[in-house]
Amino acid sequence: MRSGPRIALGGFSHESNAFASAQDVGLAHFLARRDRPPLLLGDELPRGLAQGSFPTTGFLRAIGADAHLRPLAWASGGAGGLVSDEAFEHIAQALLSRLRAVGALDGLFLELHGAMATPALDDPEAELLRRVRGVVGDQLPIVVTLDYHANLSPGFARLIDGAVVYRTYPHVDRVQCGELAARLVRRLAGGGRVPGVAIAHPPFLIPLHAQSTLAEPSRGLAAMSLADAGDVVSRCYAAGFPPGDSHWCGPSVMVHATHQAAADAACEALHRQVLDARAAFDARLLPCDTAVRLALRHAQAPGRGPVVLADVQDNPGAGGSAACTGVLAELVRQQAPDALLGILCDPEAAAAAHAAGEGACLGLALGGTHGVPDQPAFVGRFTVERLGDGRFTTTGQVAGGNATELGPMALLRLGGARVVVSSVRMQAFDPAPFHHLGADPAAAALLALKSTCHFRADFGAMAREILLVEAPGDAVANPARYPYRRLRAGVHRTP
Repeated sequence: MRSGPRIALGGFSHESNAFASAQDVGLAHFLARRDRPPLLLGDELPRGLAQGSFPTTGFLRAIGADAHLRPLAWASGGAGGLVSDEAFEHIAQALLSRLRAVGALDGLFLELHGAMATPALDDPEAELLRRVRGVVGDQLPIVVTLDYHANLSPGFARLIDGAVVYRTYPHVDRVQCGELAARLVRRLAGGGRVPGVAIAHPPFLIPLHAQSTLAEPSRGLAAMSLADAGDVVSRCYAAGFPPGDSHWCGPSVMVHATHQAAADAACEALHRQVLDARAAFDARLLPCDTAVRLALRHAQAPGRGPVVLADVQDNPGAGGSAACTGVLAELVRQQAPDALLGILCDPEAAAAAHAAGEGACLGLALGGTHGVPDQPAFVGRFTVERLGDGRFTTTGQVAGGNATELGPMALLRLGGARVVVSSVRMQAFDPAPFHHLGADPAAAALLALKSTCHFRADFGAMAREILLVEAPGDAVANPARYPYRRLRAGVHRTP
């Protein structure tokens, strides 16, 4: 006799920068292991995600031993440009074909992102859910996890019955969000659809670097999210992903409840708080030359730890190339005596360093290889200090425990500046990539990181100061500079 609910689970996520065409991703991107597993099918899913830092990892831990799980397909592409239509169709079909074969279900869990984009689809995750509904019908409860940067549409909201959006940025709660989703699935399993749905969209965009939940107002807004709270099945605040050129781009509040009045009241209360907080979002950046000058001065003051320079506009975690050299050029120009920069993606430079060997000195045109306007390669003679194969396990709070393959890596030195170079893009989540090459971030006077916010989770504690830098990159910080085509009318590009 069946003792527990029959639950299907899967996932398909990608954070798509619609303005970073050089980082568009195809199917091969999802089939390769980088800083996360490749496409997982069927029983590969629970085996591949039993450990790590993904929502599905938490879901698997919390759903209960009595649950009868039906694993479908799971793919995570991180961040980049648009997802190709071919990749979307291939992965969607992989999930849907298995869903058709699993038989009767009591519930469905999906790990999604909320800011995926493809050339053909304005809201691909809603399209995926529409196809899922075409298989499972209109009565099966569906629960999803979503990224804090989700761009959520009314159509998306109506297709699900509960959601858990990450409540932290840096995203240190992804596993816990999966655990909460398991609780919602258990609550709703076998009970049909949730009738109350409400969603609201504040009429402005919030720059990514102003969204951190380590400070107000985002900390308080994210803390208002709810799961399994009486009549409210879930209430979510999502800050939005400004580089995603979709009609519903921007922050949102989404509620699912046992009746419409409860959904409307819970949504309106949090929406009003977001509107009231509008003036408090801090979006200041320092020009690159000013930031380096201040960092050099402050590094000479008494104290311990590096001054961190966050290269926010070349963050691969927001679709940046990780190949821009503006900060590196400024460090060299101002003769920084002890600077460490990472992670700069240049597979050609990494290959050349491996061919030359440790201790070699070679001329390189470093970076500038991914089509970012007005951002040339940095030309110089570099010493190869250390080489690595790019295989290591991440150790941090955001992405810890993930087996990572970044291809050939090298630690290069020019004067007082050292550069961690990889062959595959990865945001500077934690010190593991630096340690892989024998570099100690905590010992550097200046530490330049290609990251917007996630670096704060593990580098923040060691930093004596953090400076946010405005240097060239295609993860542009100011949404007012994006040439939107799909964004709805009446939305202010900044708070």
